Parts: sequence; C-alpha cells; structure tokens
Amino acid sequence: MKLINKISRYFLFVSILVFIVVSVGLYFVIENTITEETDEQLSNISQKAVQELKNGRAVSFSPFVEIIPVNHANDKNEFNDVLIKSNEEDDGEPFRQLTSFTNVNGKFYKVIVRISLIEKEDMLSSILTVVLISFLLFVFVLYFVNNKVSKNILKDFYDTLKKLEGFSIKSDEELLLSNTNIEEFNQLNKSVLFLSQRAKNEYRSLKEFSEDMNHEIQTPLAIAKSKLEILLQDEELNENDLNQVNAVLTNLNRLERVNKSILLLNKLEHKNLFENAPIIIEDEIKSILSTFSDFIKTKNLIVETEFEDKTSINANQSLINILFTNLISNAIKHNNQNGKIIVELKNKLFSIKNSGVPLQENPSIMFNRFVKSTNSVDSVGLGLTIVKRICDLYSFKIQYETQNEWHEIKLYF
Repeated sequence: MKLINKISRYFLFVSILVFIVVSVGLYFVIENTITEETDEQLSNISQKAVQELKNGRAVSFSPFVEIIPVNHANDKNEFNDVLIKSNEEDDGEPFRQLTSFTNVNGKFYKVIVRISLIEKEDMLSSILTVVLISFLLFVFVLYFVNNKVSKNILKDFYDTLKKLEGFSIKSDEELLLSNTNIEEFNQLNKSVLFLSQRAKNEYRSLKEFSEDMNHEIQTPLAIAKSKLEILLQDEELNENDLNQVNAVLTNLNRLERVNKSILLLNKLEHKNLFENAPIIIEDEIKSILSTFSDFIKTKNLIVETEFEDKTSINANQSLINILFTNLISNAIKHNNQNGKIIVELKNKLFSIKNSGVPLQENPSIMFNRFVKSTNSVDSVGLGLTIVKRICDLYSFKIQYETQNEWHEIKLYF
C-alpha cells in the first residue's frame, strides 16, 4: 500500500471517529439548550395563565393550557415530556409540559401548560442534517486536498526511489539526486548518496583485486605447468613419482580453467566490451561438433542432428562459440558410454538432448556458480554459469529440463 493511501486512510478513519463523537456531543448540547429555552417559555406562559386566573379571565385551551380545580395544592413545579393523542393520530403528539399549582381567592387550581415538541425535533433534525452535510463536505474536500498536497510533497521522495531502482554499483554512472526544500528528504538523499558511493568504491576495489589476482596467477601457473611437463619427461622417475606429478598437473589445469572462467564471467558484466557480427548458428554448431568428433568416438556416442532453418544472430563470435562449446561438451562429458545426443535447430529454438545419469538436483540451480551434477574433476562448475551469463547478455531464454536419464537444454533466440 502506498504511503499516501495509508495516511489518507488513517486521516479518514480519525475524521469519521471525530465526527461521530462531535455529532453525539452536539446533539445533547443542542437538545439541552432547546429544553432549557422551552422550560423558560413554559414558566412564562404558566405565570401569565395564573395572572389571568387571578384577573377572573381564566382560559383553558387544551392541550396547551389546562386549568383544573383541585382540593389541595403542591408547591413543586414539574416539567416532563408527554404524548397526547388526538382523534386523527394514533401515535400521539409529543409535548413538553409544566404542571404547577396556585391558590386564587382560597381555591386551589392545577395549571398545566404545554408546548409542542414537533418544532424542537424538526429543529434538531435540520441542525444535524446541516452539520452532517457540512462535515462530510469538509472531510471530502480535505481528503482530496491532503492527497494532492501529499503527492506534491512526496514527489521528491518518489524521484529518489525511481533513481535508486535504476542505480547499479557496476555502472560507471554516478547517482544524482535532486535537492528539495524538505530537510528530512535532503538528509535521506545525503545518506543514500553516501551509501551508494561507498558501495561503488568497495565493489570497485573488490573487482580490481579479483581481476588482478586472476591475471597475476596466470604466469606462475604457466611456469609450474611447464616445469611439471619437463619433469614428466625425466626417465629416472618411478611410476609413483609420475602419478604424483600427473595429479599435480591435473589440478593445475583445473585451476587454470577456473581462473579463465572467472575472468570471463567478470568480463561478461560489460556488454560494450564485445564486438558483434552476424553469426549463422547452424554453421557454428556443426563446427563445434566436428571439433569434438574424437571425443564423441571415444565414448561411442550416437549423435542425431536436425537443422530446419538458417538462424542468424548478431553477437560476438567468441562468446557464441563458448556458449555452444560448453553445451555440447557437457552433453558429451556427462553422457553414458554408448549414449545418445540429439541436436535440433528450428524456429529460432536450439535444443540439445543427451542421455546420462538422472539429475538429483533442481535443474534451475545448475546455472549457479560451482554447482555440479557429478564429482568429476574435469568439471569446474562454471560452464553453465557462463552459458547463462552469455544468454542474459543477449537476452536469450534458456531452460534446463530432465526426465529420468534424459537431460535437455532449450535455448530461445
């Protein structure tokens, strides 16, 4: 939920609550005021009726004035509300009445004066209606004014959010935030700028360290491999020594492949470093399959190919070669002896399917770094990660599906 809507909802809820409390209070204040005014009028009318009675002009005008002779008097005046039924109405009409007693020339009289309360109810109803309409209009106007003002005030905040969404510590572009006339937003922007700059500096330092280390490790690796290869030619070495040297050389070769893969992954973060050219996918795949022909024969694999179109893409030749080389070499490397590989290219869809050991892991995690389906020392666990990075670079969609012993990777151009 947006901040503006949340604030507006709280405002609306509080306004309705205040309205209910104020309306109830206002009702009782107005009702009490009208009752006091009515009682004062009744007292005046009662006094006039008593005065007329003393002047010998007593008039009973039911139901508003009634003068009833009684045997004894009561000093207490009593105000109360009554319902008086007329012949036409069954429900009765509400009246406020004052009952008092008086002694005129030795005779006792009960004097009852009444005022109809219909006007009072109409007055209360009219006042509350006006108050209700005024309050609803006030809340309605204030709600939209508050919403409009809040949007205007939070414009700088949303501008900062939008720029943060497009910010990347990998980018060379600096994060630029606008100055505002709201102190809190300026403080927020200063904190965000400080954190973004620190993140960029730390990322740059880490990246430079990684690149320098990977680059500098190449020379000692090459020297170590060269010395070991010379050592392998020494006829004085026994079988155990040869096995030990071979094991060291194998691990150095693996370390070299890991190092080159990490260098390539770092380089893939910068699309503008690669020059693109038109590439015929079918020609690239046939060339790679030809390169692996000896390896395929060694494992006695059956390879079926089906090419239905001449799909052409605009990409870097080396990267596309690495992409298909990794996919095809995986299909060969992780295949069973006497297994099968099916390669298809049609409707801008490349598919490579191979037999092999059923996959225990979720296929989607096979594109993560250093995830391997086997414990083969030949695999460094970065081949499919590089494939995924190249696909991301050129917006290709890639899927890894398995069914029992069959593994299939689909690549949509």
